[in-house]
Amino acid sequence: MTTREVEHEITIAAPAPAVYRLLAEVTNWPRIFPPTIHVDQVERNGSEERIRIWATAGGEAKNWTSRRELDPEGLRITFRQEIPAPPVAAMGGTWIIEPLGENASRVRLLHDYRAIDDDPHDLLWIDQAVDRNSRSELAALKKNVEFAHAAEEVTFSFEDTVLVDGSVKDVYAFINEAHLWSERLPHVATVRLEETTPGLQTLEMDTRAKDGSVHTTKSYRVTFP
Repeated sequence: MTTREVEHEITIAAPAPAVYRLLAEVTNWPRIFPPTIHVDQVERNGSEERIRIWATAGGEAKNWTSRRELDPEGLRITFRQEIPAPPVAAMGGTWIIEPLGENASRVRLLHDYRAIDDDPHDLLWIDQAVDRNSRSELAALKKNVEFAHAAEEVTFSFEDTVLVDGSVKDVYAFINEAHLWSERLPHVATVRLEETTPGLQTLEMDTRAKDGSVHTTKSYRVTFP
C-alpha cells in the first residue's frame, strides 16, 4: 500500500501556548476552520480523546471519528481517524506548534494517508482535499488567533423561539424534511436536498425576500433523530 506523507506550515503572530489551546478546543472548530461543520467530543481519558467530525472535503460532506493525543507541554496534538470515509483507507497526522519568540509561532500540520485499493484516482482526490483543507485550516487558524482580541466584537449568536402545539417528533420531521419546504414555506421558491449519508445533508435553497428578489443559500446539516 502507498502511504503519502505531506506537510503544511504557517507562521502566526501569537504565542505558541495560545495557538495550542485553540487547536485543543475542538468544539470551536466549526467557526474557526471553514471545512468543519460540527464536532462532538465522544470520549475523554486524560490526555487522550475521541472526537467525531463532520466536514467538507473536495466539495463533498464527510464524517469520521478520530482519536487524539494532547501534549500541552510539547505543544503537539496527534490524531488518527478510526474509520475513514471512502475513498480514504487510512488518515492521521500531527499538529506541531513551535515557539518563535514570545509573540510568534510556527504551526506545522503533518498528514499521512492511503487510498482504498491504492486507487490512483482516489489518491489524487485525497491529495487535493488534504492540500485544500490544510491551507484553509492554517489560514483560518492564523486569522483567528491573530485577531483573537477582536473576535468577541465580530462574532455573535442569536436565537428565536416558537411554541408549537404539536409533538416533538412532528416538529423534528418538518425541519428534517427540507426537500418539502418549497411546498410548505411560502418564501422558499425552490429547494435541493442531498443526503447520500444518513444524517448528513447538503441543502441549497432559493428564497424570496420581501422586495421580490431571490437569494440562493447553501448549507450543510448534521441531523440527530
